[in-house]
Amino acid sequence: MSDWDDKQLANLIANYQRLERVDDPYYLEALSEMARRKGGGLEFEKTFSAVLKAAKERRFLSYKQLADESGVEWLKVRYAANQHLGDLIEYAHRRGWPLLSAIIVNQQNLEDGHMEPSTLRGFYEAARSLGYAVADEKAFLKDQQQRVFEWAATYNEAQ
Repeated sequence: MSDWDDKQLANLIANYQRLERVDDPYYLEALSEMARRKGGGLEFEKTFSAVLKAAKERRFLSYKQLADESGVEWLKVRYAANQHLGDLIEYAHRRGWPLLSAIIVNQQNLEDGHMEPSTLRGFYEAARSLGYAVADEKAFLKDQQQRVFEWAATYNEAQ
């Protein structure tokens, strides 16, 4: 898959989605590969590891900390971060996990996990695109954050 160009990889992903085979491990691998390519330097595996570590410690993670984990400057990847985190949401959803990006917030919100209005909008729009019913956006966020913390406490590498 790493030898494929972006168009071929996007076509593969679209075909799996069209055929509703999004739980197939090969689809998840393709999604991960696309996220790696489009992350602007953000690395999918490092993002996942950083989220998992923070969630196990029941703490929130900032966007800057996320960029630091991949060894890139936040200002250089901030626009790519939306797509990168959208891919993380879809990847988690397809694996039956909570929406992992729920615990990624702005630096000033590390204590309480609050999301700024535009960030929250992007989060719940991504959730809705995956079929989640979101009536109360803030309650949905808090619920997903709690689910991420609970998921991390029982996660093992074999999943």
